[in-house]
Amino acid sequence: MTKGLHDRWTIKEVLRWTTDYFKQKEIDAPRLTAELLLARVLKTNRLHLYLNYDQPLTPPELAAFKGLIKRRLAHEPLAYILGEHPFWSLSFKVTPATLIPRPETELVVETGLNIIRDKNISAPYILDWGTGSGIIAICLAKEIPLAKIFATDISLNALKVAWENIRRHQVEVHLLQSPDLTIFKPGSFDLILSNPPYIKTAVISTLAPEVKDYEPRSALDGGEDGLKYIRYLLKHTPTYLKTEGWLVMEIGYDQKEAVERIVSSLSCWLPPAFFKDHAGHNRVVAVKKKHG
Repeated sequence: MTKGLHDRWTIKEVLRWTTDYFKQKEIDAPRLTAELLLARVLKTNRLHLYLNYDQPLTPPELAAFKGLIKRRLAHEPLAYILGEHPFWSLSFKVTPATLIPRPETELVVETGLNIIRDKNISAPYILDWGTGSGIIAICLAKEIPLAKIFATDISLNALKVAWENIRRHQVEVHLLQSPDLTIFKPGSFDLILSNPPYIKTAVISTLAPEVKDYEPRSALDGGEDGLKYIRYLLKHTPTYLKTEGWLVMEIGYDQKEAVERIVSSLSCWLPPAFFKDHAGHNRVVAVKKKHG
């Protein structure tokens, strides 16, 4: 698999060989992947690689690098190999207990921030339901320092990752393990946000190996129609929102009409607003609780 690497290679030679090899194996972003993996082995950054092209790798470094190459060739996500991933200009720890943050989820954060700023609430009560690695809650805590932010997840292992990210970014977020909303008092929140599981059960087996074989199924599987948790949140969050509070959710690219039907069947919501991602898909929905 990595027989092309002999015992004495410079940084430049290793990067060139690995990039070509990743291209042959159709690994995404082959050059960037090679650089990030090598920088991890050498405990440095990519700039150091460019400034030290002629530096030879030691046998232990080369062996460690070969090990990371094999992991990536087995379709293990780069984020899990590196143990971290960027989101909202920050870096977050990720493990197989949590989803890898996607750029689309930044739209959830952006939408939530806009709602709070429009409402002009300096110290809002906010819930991130199904927090995973804690990215939504932590980004909001960074942007709204006076907010009282709670984050829940059913997975204790995910909450451990979220706690490490909270400490890394030095924010205050209250973590709770819970499968539902019943641990909270009615009328508690100005804003509830979520990136719930929304993929149809039958579709999961067709996803890329990096997703279906490595990311937590419980964070992907939205039930037979993909709407199990979206339906739950639309039905139950009004109880826990303050008057004229908001629910913001990430949804599947093809779920807009289904979400509209669910919202229209519930008398507690005003008509939903949808927001598109960079690919032009309706990716986030925001719904406001009616007055009274």
